[in-house]
Amino acid sequence: MAVQGEHTDSLFEPGRRSRLLQLLRTYTDTHVELTRHLARTLGIHANDAVAIAEILWAEATGDPLSPVRLSERIGLASGGTATLLNRLETAGFVVRSREDTDRRIVRLRLTPQARSRTEDFFLPTGEHLNNTLDGYDDATLEHMEHLLTEIVAVTAARNEQLRADLKPASSGRQGT
Repeated sequence: MAVQGEHTDSLFEPGRRSRLLQLLRTYTDTHVELTRHLARTLGIHANDAVAIAEILWAEATGDPLSPVRLSERIGLASGGTATLLNRLETAGFVVRSREDTDRRIVRLRLTPQARSRTEDFFLPTGEHLNNTLDGYDDATLEHMEHLLTEIVAVTAARNEQLRADLKPASSGRQGT
C-alpha cells in the first residue's frame, strides 16, 4: 500500500506495475508468434491456426467449442467462422459433432491427425512451461492465478462495456 504523497507506478509510468503489464503484453505477442509458426508448420493461414489452437485448448480443458463460441474466441463474424470451419473440415483438420442430448448443438473437434500434429508442435513449449512452473510453490501459483484472474476480469469488463457502447452506433448509418 502506498504512503500518502508517495509516487506509485502505474500502467503508463515506469515501475513494477508497468513492467508486469508489459510482460503480459509480451507473453501475448510471443503466443501470437507461436501460433503463426503453427500455421506455417501445418501449411495453413494464421487465422486457421488460431482456430485450431482454440479448439485444441477447449478440448483439452473438457469444454469443446461450438461454432458460436469459436467465433467469439477468434473475433470473426458467424459467416467468416463458417467459411473458416468449412476450409478446416475440407482440409481434414476439424470435424463437427453432435454429442449433446440436444442434437442441435454442434461441437468442434480436431481430427486425430490434426490433434497429433498440433500437440507435437506445442509439446516442447508445454514441457518448458511445466518445468518453469515447477519452480514455484502452490501458494505462489495461487497468488499468480488470483492476480491473472483479476487482470482478465478487469480487461473483460472493459471489453464488454466497449461492445455495449458499439451497439447503438452500429444500428444506424453513420457518416452518410
